[in-house]
Amino acid sequence: MNRPLLGTVSLLLTLASVPCSSALAQTPAESPTTSAPTSPATMLPGGQLAELLSIYVPRSESDLGRYLEDARDLQRASASEIDDTRRRAAEADGRAKIMKEEMKTSKVRRDVAGKAKDQAQRTQLDAAFKQQTNEQAYLLRQRDALRADAVRLEAERQAWDLRVKALELELDAARKHAEVVAQPSDANKVAEYRSLLRNLLEAQKQAANRWIEASADRKRVAERKLAQLQSLSRL
Repeated sequence: MNRPLLGTVSLLLTLASVPCSSALAQTPAESPTTSAPTSPATMLPGGQLAELLSIYVPRSESDLGRYLEDARDLQRASASEIDDTRRRAAEADGRAKIMKEEMKTSKVRRDVAGKAKDQAQRTQLDAAFKQQTNEQAYLLRQRDALRADAVRLEAERQAWDLRVKALELELDAARKHAEVVAQPSDANKVAEYRSLLRNLLEAQKQAANRWIEASADRKRVAERKLAQLQSLSRL
């Protein structure tokens, strides 16, 4: 168990014990006909502060620092991959356009051979045109797969941006949590912690939503690459 957690548990136990200590301190010098006022029953003996501190149990700062550095590394890697993937997609699109022009040339030559009744040349050009058609289809599938991958990488880069933000907020929240545990009577620290915790949870939600979208993009990449693989088998 890490130190922040131990501190939290200790404070929660202290807060939970306060009502009991108060009850034991009362003297039974009450008249037989008068009963002491009783507090309403509650399942939250530690009160609101104890519950606030229990919403988030902080991880150690060393672990959070390591996770944050790893996230930043992956954030930078995603950004560099995007440019490379877009370049490759543009190259595949360029080759597909060149092949389209080659197909036009082959078609014209094939038609000329047909008019000249040169069957041998016509057969040769038919085979060449078919090969070029299959190659162009493959290049288009490759281009589509790479474009989809670039979209996926951009989504993951944005998700890493949000992940980094969430981890930065979590590191701040862990530190503020420790301050509140050390000074639970400081209303300003409690208010700051409550606001910081809300921001942390919102950031975690946004990051999770972006990762869901990135996962859908990854599925589309797999579908495009399967189509590319099938097209390759026709060459």
